Amino acid sequence: MRIPPLYKQAGWQRFLVGFFLGGIISYFVYLFMYGTLYEEWVKEKAEMEGTIHDLERDIEVLKNNNEEINELKQEGMVIDEITVQLETDENLELDKLIEHELKEAIKEEARHMIGRSVNGAVQSTPLLLGAIENKEYELEGFRYKVAVKQLIISEILYLTVTVEKAI
Repeated sequence: MRIPPLYKQAGWQRFLVGFFLGGIISYFVYLFMYGTLYEEWVKEKAEMEGTIHDLERDIEVLKNNNEEINELKQEGMVIDEITVQLETDENLELDKLIEHELKEAIKEEARHMIGRSVNGAVQSTPLLLGAIENKEYELEGFRYKVAVKQLIISEILYLTVTVEKAI
């Protein structure tokens, strides 16, 4: 008995070529999907680590100033949280990870405001603005300067800053 020579038939050749091309295309689709999911996972992990870091720092500050905070809360409002919003130029395209790291760096500069009364924070506003605006933030080989566009002081300190590349 003899095996028929299938390599001479064009239908089988097309089938095998299609099979291999389909395998290659599906491998690239798999790589794209895996890369996208991995990027989302890294972004989510960075955000969660930032949140954990913020909460740990807040706990430290609140533990250290517990008595003062209780007295201040009886007198008036106290700053509990810092929120930073970035505004960028159309030419400056920031990656989500860089945006997150820049927000964390700005929050770190303003961290001393947590636990202070609103009245005390209003008095030290020029110091806060100077500390944030006069610093150049270096992230992944690039230097950025920020300018505070809007500052709202209440129980949550809202900062809106514009970001530009430093020369």
